[in-house]
Amino acid sequence: MSNTFIRKYPYVAAVIAAVICTFITAAGSAAAEIAGLKEVPASLIMTASVALSILVGLLLLRRSGFSAKEAGIRRPASGSVRPVWLFVPLLLIEVIPLVIYGPEFTRPGAEYAALALFTVVVGFNEELYFRGLSFTYLLSKSRKQAVIGSSFIFGVLHAANALNGTEPVEVLLQIAFAFLAGLTLALIVSITRSLWVGILWHIVHNFVSFNTELVFDQTALIVIMAQVFILAVYTAGLWKRGTAEA
Repeated sequence: MSNTFIRKYPYVAAVIAAVICTFITAAGSAAAEIAGLKEVPASLIMTASVALSILVGLLLLRRSGFSAKEAGIRRPASGSVRPVWLFVPLLLIEVIPLVIYGPEFTRPGAEYAALALFTVVVGFNEELYFRGLSFTYLLSKSRKQAVIGSSFIFGVLHAANALNGTEPVEVLLQIAFAFLAGLTLALIVSITRSLWVGILWHIVHNFVSFNTELVFDQTALIVIMAQVFILAVYTAGLWKRGTAEA
């Protein structure tokens, strides 16, 4: 997509970028499932597809005329926010399932190594597309629209989980969580001008989620509702500063 197209149709460009990300990563997951691969080779296939998605994303960034720095691939701006306010709420979100369920470290080491690699590329990939490309495209409208628009796209695309037989209530909570997480991460990017905080949190969150996944029951409902509440409060605290025009 050219810079002219992006500036003329920023929402269309943001959606196209998000769909490209989703399609490429979903293709890898589908290929692994169709082939009936075991855990480690399946993780490696999915990792390869996400790595391909990252390369495509970087090519889109280059073609769009924005620099890597403009898209947030840079160190956080000095003094942009106090570390305690930046990290404590995000860490608390991950502590809750660990305390309630405890990590399920019962699988072979090779599976955890493959899973760790997968979560690293997924964290970079999703932040590149949703808080890098989509957010940057929508900045031509306004900072507030960039925050809300990129988060809405991120949340809606998580509705794809409904296609694998997930319970409707769980899907709605996942969408709410994704939307609020998207808001929080977009606000952090708006304040720090950097993707790295979001990338690190995304990696930790995915790894913890994969190792504490249980049946969706009343306890799981309480966990995700607590996480959504923390994200809502955190978003409210960051909102004014994160949506102020530079």
